[in-house]
Amino acid sequence: MKQRLLGSARHVAALGEEVAARFLIGRWSRPALWTRRTPAEEAALQLWMTEREIAWYHRRGLRQIRENSWLRPTRINLGSGNVRKDGFLNIDSFPGGDVTLDLRLGLPFESNCCETVFSEHFFEHVEYPEPISLLMRECHRVLVPGGTLRFSVPDTEWPLNDYSKGCDAPYFTACKGQAWHPAACTTRLEHINYHFRQGNEHRFAYDEETARKLLESVGFEKIAQDGFDPRLDAEHRRIGSLFLSARKPA
Repeated sequence: MKQRLLGSARHVAALGEEVAARFLIGRWSRPALWTRRTPAEEAALQLWMTEREIAWYHRRGLRQIRENSWLRPTRINLGSGNVRKDGFLNIDSFPGGDVTLDLRLGLPFESNCCETVFSEHFFEHVEYPEPISLLMRECHRVLVPGGTLRFSVPDTEWPLNDYSKGCDAPYFTACKGQAWHPAACTTRLEHINYHFRQGNEHRFAYDEETARKLLESVGFEKIAQDGFDPRLDAEHRRIGSLFLSARKPA
């Protein structure tokens, strides 16, 4: 996924709308002010522009679904980026998959149509408890009775457990060996911070207990921690991921 899905649409719009309006007006009336944005104002403006782009792609995606009669997909891949999985309707906020949608707004599909909902390292980019709870409820709604949700997120229990073991603990060794984090991360806490935030891209960190709470709250059952599945999961996700599956009651 092109990782620019930051927070809830309402929050980001409120943050950037005033800044955008002020500087768009100032660009024409007082051009000198256009270059005098503070870092906070620059960030707010960039978020506002990103949200405008996401909204445009979302409207285009809704048209794609209507035009291609994709209202009843049997398998969907959420937050696919440009990694398309065969047999799935691959969905992302930006071009690269089959259709573009703002997944924070729910799923525009009929109820009880999907056999499988899959997602790989995407849910951590959505704000908790909302709108991720809305998206989970939507996953539950579109699944057929007995259908499966399977997903992976970064495993946060691992770095927290290894923090007290020192810089040579397996997690911090893996960060270096797998090049997960920038070279500037040299202390354990810098690595922990990057795990949680990944710049400004990660919105929430999960362990099994918290993911289970979220899944149970929307009605899923038979929640279990899975292993790596080479038929679905990208090889570079084998290490450092929490793999979970859950079923909609039959």
